[in-house]
Amino acid sequence: MGVMTGIGDSSSVDLWQTHATELVRYATLLVGPSEAADVVSFAFSKLLASPDRTDVDNARAFLFRIVTNTALDQLRSDKRRQRRDLVAVLPEQTNQHEALIDIRRAVAGLGLPERVVVYFTYWEDLDASAIAAMLGINVGSVRRRLARARFQLRKVLE
Repeated sequence: MGVMTGIGDSSSVDLWQTHATELVRYATLLVGPSEAADVVSFAFSKLLASPDRTDVDNARAFLFRIVTNTALDQLRSDKRRQRRDLVAVLPEQTNQHEALIDIRRAVAGLGLPERVVVYFTYWEDLDASAIAAMLGINVGSVRRRLARARFQLRKVLE
């Protein structure tokens, strides 16, 4: 591979066309199909955005390394978040794996507006006013959605 001069040039497009499919397959094995494309896009953007990384000798190997490292970072982050959530929601639960499955199923069963508010509240640690500003809705709507979500989660998880 020759030296790439920037995003959008023909060598960048060639690089994408040559490696994207196999990288997505690889990332799917690491993080699953819903996250694979994002991990691969991140790898390409990291390679192409940084001037000191655009002249690597083996772009394929470099991309695979970025995908691997990104996937590992994401998996570690997910595990930390899951542990934190389990301790916060079910501190007395002895079988954490079963609890995790139950929590994910319960959250997946919520409507999209409620899931969004639950995500930003518990995974991103945002308060109602920050969530309202981000979503472009009023604070009362955020609180109502969160109250509905908590009620539904209590019913499912009890």
